[in-house]
Amino acid sequence: MFPKLIFSDLDGTLLNSQQQITPRTQQAILAAIAAGSKFIPVSARMPSAITPLLQQMKLVTPLIAYNGALICNAHRESIKSMELPVKTAQKICADVENKFSQLVWNVYGEDSWAAASTDHYWVPHEEQIVGLKAQRLATTSAIADFKLVHKVLLMGAPEAIKQAEPLISQRYPALSIACSSPNLIEITAGGVEKKQAVSWLMNYYQVELNAAIAFGDNYNDLGMLAAVGTGYAMGNAPSQIKTQIQHVTADNDHDGIAAVLQQWF
Repeated sequence: MFPKLIFSDLDGTLLNSQQQITPRTQQAILAAIAAGSKFIPVSARMPSAITPLLQQMKLVTPLIAYNGALICNAHRESIKSMELPVKTAQKICADVENKFSQLVWNVYGEDSWAAASTDHYWVPHEEQIVGLKAQRLATTSAIADFKLVHKVLLMGAPEAIKQAEPLISQRYPALSIACSSPNLIEITAGGVEKKQAVSWLMNYYQVELNAAIAFGDNYNDLGMLAAVGTGYAMGNAPSQIKTQIQHVTADNDHDGIAAVLQQWF
């Protein structure tokens, strides 16, 4: 059975190391859609950092943002949302300023992104990757202007992230906390993960387990890869991930997604 739902992480998976979708991968995805599949991006990014990639391929499709905290239909309307209390987001960001000063906080809600008012290296670095600009907030009290919060993102050097993550996890055991890369800590409401979002959409579209596949390259993709009929780890994934996932495809610079899809399409 060819896959009816194809879920894919973006960075390190759909995108190569130059943050591009290669022609071969794009053609394979379009062939799958022409045959009746849905291709659904699953990312820690905000919706407006996902949409340009879909527009590039002329895709009208649902998307999963913020690691599953927000699911939008093909018209960019929210169909499932799991938020952090605004006061909790303020508390986390204040803790970062007081106890983890090597990190910089960011707050995301719906399609808004705000960061600590700083020239910290990591915020401009993230802006360059996603092609968007963050609003600068001088104090954590300004977070109160957010109608809702889907994610707090902490950025920093890998060593600082490694030291801070277990301490932050201890302080906020009810929240979902994960490192999506060596320099990022993603904090969302409890229960938020790619796995639950993918499972929710499979139920929403009434697609059986064996008719869904997924691609990913990092630790926050593990649940998603296990939640579908067949999960594929990218060749560039850490070895610990590739040993846990039965199927491994080529890396993101060698069209790992296309190598799988072209078996069917």
